[in-house]
Amino acid sequence: MDYTVTARMKYSFGVGHVLNDLCASMWFSYLLIFFHKILQFSNSMAGNILLVGQIADGIATPFVGYESDKSYFACKYGKRKSWHLVGTVCVAMTFPLLFLHCIGCNESSPEYAQFIYYAPLVVIFQFGWAATQINHLALIPDLTNNDEDRVSLNAIRYAFTVFSGIIVYGVAWGILGMQDSSSDMLSPADAPAFRNLVLSVVGIGILFSIIFHVGLKERKRQSTSVVINESNDDDVSQDHMIPSKRKSLSENSPLLHGTKRQSSGIEYQSTAVVCTETPALSWFDWFKKTIFYQMALLYMCTRLVVNLSQVYLTMYLTDSLFLNKTFIAIVPLVVYVSSFLAAVCVRPVALFLKQEQIYLCGSLCVIGACTWAHFLPENSMQIFGLAVVLGIGTSTILVMSLSMTARLIGKETRTGAFVYGAMSLTDKLSNGAAVVIIQNLNPCKCNCPLCAEYFRAIMSYVIGGITIIAMMTIISIITTKRACHTSSCRS
Repeated sequence: MDYTVTARMKYSFGVGHVLNDLCASMWFSYLLIFFHKILQFSNSMAGNILLVGQIADGIATPFVGYESDKSYFACKYGKRKSWHLVGTVCVAMTFPLLFLHCIGCNESSPEYAQFIYYAPLVVIFQFGWAATQINHLALIPDLTNNDEDRVSLNAIRYAFTVFSGIIVYGVAWGILGMQDSSSDMLSPADAPAFRNLVLSVVGIGILFSIIFHVGLKERKRQSTSVVINESNDDDVSQDHMIPSKRKSLSENSPLLHGTKRQSSGIEYQSTAVVCTETPALSWFDWFKKTIFYQMALLYMCTRLVVNLSQVYLTMYLTDSLFLNKTFIAIVPLVVYVSSFLAAVCVRPVALFLKQEQIYLCGSLCVIGACTWAHFLPENSMQIFGLAVVLGIGTSTILVMSLSMTARLIGKETRTGAFVYGAMSLTDKLSNGAAVVIIQNLNPCKCNCPLCAEYFRAIMSYVIGGITIIAMMTIISIITTKRACHTSSCRS
């Protein structure tokens, strides 16, 4: 039966991930610069903090996903909301402490002792973040089995994600802009600004979490019907909610050949079809597919480009361009807004170009931004043009990589969670390892002139180089698809 989802339920659901989104924006944009500039951690130790978080996230995500499906919470409150509440408490209790000075520490406290203090907080925070994220997403099929309502819930969720990013950078801009300071550059004297920022952000997030828990009642999950709907999984990217228009079998059929659709190369409306007798792939069957490794590499490179550009943009602004510290809020805000606009524009573009072609266009934008970053003069206002191009490029390649992953899974939804989990694991570990390597290779211990050229090289050569690898991977995927269509092989 179809459940009615009221407007109150939709918007109460939509605000349930705001705390996570607020914290995620601060985590990637400001964690490294806070530990480096404010706490004066060494390059390697600051990188280790972020690595601990990425590893904890990679482990917590599948663990929480598995455990949350079990009915440990037998109360009327609901197991999804119960897990969400546990995650919210973990995030709210630990995240503010990551942007405050170590309790009980002083200037003479050894760095390793402070690391021991912060590392468990990072682990608890990442566990809470995963618990909140997974169970918030898991509520969607529990609330309704209507495709239009599910798309609506996801769209509202993404709208509040955009709202959260604007809140973080807007509040940071206000706090840093109003601060009385004798220096335009970040220093340990700016610790109160980060304290006020994190307390404001978490306070706003807690308020929206209360609205979620008070305004939404969890429904008991109904048994799954033997009839499945083809229009669900691969039409919409959960991260950016950009519906993709199906054109023909040659373009929109799953990347995994041999999983056939009833299309005959023409446009078709979503219809309910009875499950066939085609044997479903088991999780270990994916390791026999070349396209699985190609997509894993593509997704990893995409996430590296997106996350590394977000992490090191603030360092580039302060250490390479010597801009006023307010720019660590203004420029990421410009990137974020341009990313959102690009994600919206992808939908009409997808009517005329294939996903691989759009990805290559986005990659060229990233390459252009990296080249611009290499030649950008100090204190130049051209940074806003660079921010727009970077936002368009990173958003485009992220949306397309997610859409291609959904297309890879196709109708193999029984092992879809494994595919997403494998992609996510490569993302978390590679990002953590990349940050640690970059931090350890930094020739400057702390705020010396060598940092200027080093972070300029990161924004140009490193991110640009990873983008080129992603483009080569896309070309290999196109080649593989053409070869398989020509020979009618099963990859």
